[in-house]
Amino acid sequence: MKSRLQVILFLVLAATIVGSYIAPSALNTAVHAVTSPAQGNNRPNILLIVGDDFGYSDIGAFGSEISTPNLDAIAHDGKILTDYHTAPVCSPARAALLTGVDHHVGGIGSMFELIAQNQIGKPGYETWINNRVVTVAELLRDSGYHTYMSGKWHLSGNHAESGTLPSDRGFEKSLTLLNGGANHFNGYPDVPLEKVTFAENGKVIPRPGNSTLYSNNLYTDKMMDYIKNTTDSNPFFAYLSFQVAHSPFQSPQEFVSKYDKIYAGQGWDKIREQRFEKQKELGFWAANMTLPDKLPPNKPWGDLSHEQQAYASRILAVRASMIEDMDKNIGRVIQMLKDSGQYDNTLIIFLSDNGTSEPSSLLGLNVSTASAPAMETFVKGVNNTLSNLGNGTSQINYAAWGAGPSASPLSGYKETEYEAGTRVPLIVKEPTKGEGGGSGDASATVASTNSNTTSNPKVIKAFAYVNDITPTILQYAGVQSAGSSYKGMPVHPIMGKSLRALLNGTADRVHGENEAVVDEMFNNTAVYMGDWKAIKHQVPVSDGKWQLYNIVDNPSETINLADKHPDILQKMISAYDAYAKDVGVVIPRGQAFSEAIASAIPPVNQTQTTITSADITPQAFGQIDGE
Repeated sequence: MKSRLQVILFLVLAATIVGSYIAPSALNTAVHAVTSPAQGNNRPNILLIVGDDFGYSDIGAFGSEISTPNLDAIAHDGKILTDYHTAPVCSPARAALLTGVDHHVGGIGSMFELIAQNQIGKPGYETWINNRVVTVAELLRDSGYHTYMSGKWHLSGNHAESGTLPSDRGFEKSLTLLNGGANHFNGYPDVPLEKVTFAENGKVIPRPGNSTLYSNNLYTDKMMDYIKNTTDSNPFFAYLSFQVAHSPFQSPQEFVSKYDKIYAGQGWDKIREQRFEKQKELGFWAANMTLPDKLPPNKPWGDLSHEQQAYASRILAVRASMIEDMDKNIGRVIQMLKDSGQYDNTLIIFLSDNGTSEPSSLLGLNVSTASAPAMETFVKGVNNTLSNLGNGTSQINYAAWGAGPSASPLSGYKETEYEAGTRVPLIVKEPTKGEGGGSGDASATVASTNSNTTSNPKVIKAFAYVNDITPTILQYAGVQSAGSSYKGMPVHPIMGKSLRALLNGTADRVHGENEAVVDEMFNNTAVYMGDWKAIKHQVPVSDGKWQLYNIVDNPSETINLADKHPDILQKMISAYDAYAKDVGVVIPRGQAFSEAIASAIPPVNQTQTTITSADITPQAFGQIDGE
């Protein structure tokens, strides 16, 4: 029995660069200035909703057949940003999201689940959020905001490191899963690697909900209680961080059968095509653009056996049901805000931490932290029979093949720097008053003539990055950033840029055409600059060579232009070299790390059809209905 890891990786952060790379110490001048704290009741409430491991096309506003009417309604009242990028895994991305600073600086240069031996103890590789950064919650709390969190945290390492819980980092009230993942119905781990730990207001507690309450309901109920029980007129910052759609794919059965019929009838090829065509209708892509190929190519749906199709359909159906259930819970929060008269003056942001799900099957990972006896005991409790998929005793994800429909039309998957791992949905609804103000009808006029938008005034095509979310929130709240010092201690200045001017139509971009934004994770790298993206993936993902893509013309990253534009590529490589030096990248080494990565991330540039087939056959699960 192979040992395995539930790999979760979190959003990684990139440094902002003007012309060529700017050292982090100089980036304070690049941050959009924000005003001093506003007074009175005009300051907006802020609701930050984070989905876990959503593919680019997994919600209705981004082309999905999955029913997400509440997120779609927020998009209708706000803006859709189609070129938002993040880190390819969980905790690095969340560190950047909540601080506006690169994740290497913030303590999560790698995740504790996959840290290499030579990285342990190095600055920036603590594997928990460190004191070199300030969270948005700390700054908002200091300015008079109530600060609430409910959901997944994943910023405290593997042992609830002292001083790193949400209550330590600015949240007045919090109920959190400290781990990267867990069973959605109970307190069992998603894999036998670590003890599942929940904390409320700084104290470790058993999982609430009598070990039966579904994760979406658990976190939504608590957040609604926090908001309802606010007794004064101060605004709130609510960070609602769902586990969905993180593996294991588990869901109440309410919506599963309807999606099972859809996917069994359509198959993954047709679903990918239909989502792409819907995106074209929404104005994401040119009307004459054809569905591009992707890496890796999926085995044609028609070539699968009936048994394989049944399993694949059911897995996709369970995941879709998770997402619809999450949307239903978001609707409960939105209705509460409307009923209390708070909706209009609430800044609402929805995004995913990173793209898609793990590209290796949950029961097939080979990581030294899970012993063979522990894995054998764990698997004995798993029931992956077809009729049980989605229940609390099943352990499934969609492995490499699922990224095809989930992130249409992009290539790659989570844990890689390809677009499917880093390009995710972003929806923002502005408040109608206060420091941020609303955009009114003016933004539609700008959007119609903006080269980074389309004839659909709700769609913004300009590049945005995970580092930009914290400064955006601060500017709408009218709260000053900490700069280089917080409460007498040195901290790193914010590295992102506020998106407010982009959202209200007073600017058509916040990142310049020659400005490089950079990221690294697991010795895989990405550099964004204007329409260009340079990537390099090490073995086993790829061959370790730099590749260059125009991701406007070729979002699926299948046409490598490195040989045609060596000058552009060299400029971007130089930007990466400067970034790596300034944020302190430590290249992972060692046999144990290599073996772990090889089991976690299959090659992106090779056909994955054999892995695809093996992952979804009943024989691979070890159980068949009737056994």
